[in-house]
Amino acid sequence: MRKWLVAILYVSGISIAFIYRYNILSWMKQDHNIILSIGTATLLAMFPVVPYKAIIGLYGYAYGSLYGAIICWLATNLAAAIMFGGTKYLFQHKARTYLASVPMLEKFTAAVERRPFASVVLARLAPVIPQTVVNVYAGAAGLPFWSYIAASAIGKIPGIALFAFLGGNVFQHPTSAVIAIIIYAAVLALAGWSLRPPSPDGKNRI
Repeated sequence: MRKWLVAILYVSGISIAFIYRYNILSWMKQDHNIILSIGTATLLAMFPVVPYKAIIGLYGYAYGSLYGAIICWLATNLAAAIMFGGTKYLFQHKARTYLASVPMLEKFTAAVERRPFASVVLARLAPVIPQTVVNVYAGAAGLPFWSYIAASAIGKIPGIALFAFLGGNVFQHPTSAVIAIIIYAAVLALAGWSLRPPSPDGKNRI
């Protein structure tokens, strides 16, 4: 019963946030209370009713690139810890049963469990992977909590820094924004290269 209640509350939270999303965004543009802003950023990371990259950009615009990035980094890691814990301690058995029922996912899970830190860092870096999915999947797979949080904290830095910088500078300094995007792309390429599976002979080929 408790698990169903949590699920109902989560879906209700997403529905409410979606209905009032424009009011929330309008309030964010006006209010600069740091505690409330971190709380709002955390809730929006847990209930993704708008793309979070837009939220990061908005915070970069409202607080400046540095402080906006710090706020969103703290908020997303707090949200990650909450969602990871909720999935691991409330729904892990059912989630793992589902993962085991899909052969491709089970093999992927086994690979992730062998290299949890590197896998989470790469998942956080990849801009196309929904971060809520990473939180839920990591909890379901039973990854070590502190390893997961540390990897998340590191992996989130480039993306959050980029979008906060764009939010604060894209119109004032478009050239710098383009350079930031190129650097971010280079970081993604380097991370993908360094974390790729080894070749059959045990050596990474260039």
